[in-house]
Amino acid sequence: MFPWLQEEFGDLTKKQQLVITVLEIIRIEEYLPAHSGLPGRPISDRVAIARAFVAKAIDDMPTTRILLDRLSSDIVLRRLCGWEKRNEIPSEATFSRAFAEFS
Repeated sequence: MFPWLQEEFGDLTKKQQLVITVLEIIRIEEYLPAHSGLPGRPISDRVAIARAFVAKAIDDMPTTRILLDRLSSDIVLRRLCGWEKRNEIPSEATFSRAFAEFS
């Protein structure tokens, strides 16, 4: 379905293909407010966090801690969500605040 992704990541699992398909269909970034130029501490990338929450639901991960562990160990999932490196993944507290904003 997305040959350039397969070229970049190699063979994708069915779950990874499903995450890609769902993210392409729902385009969650279009529903998030832009927070650019606000004073104070910058807000972490809410689009990547929202994408991670979608992946969490698709993969039926019961807790955010499990999601964070997966993001740390699964390079493909991490990059699909929007983070290149492990140290870019926000803390569990940041995920919690973002979830509160989303709901």
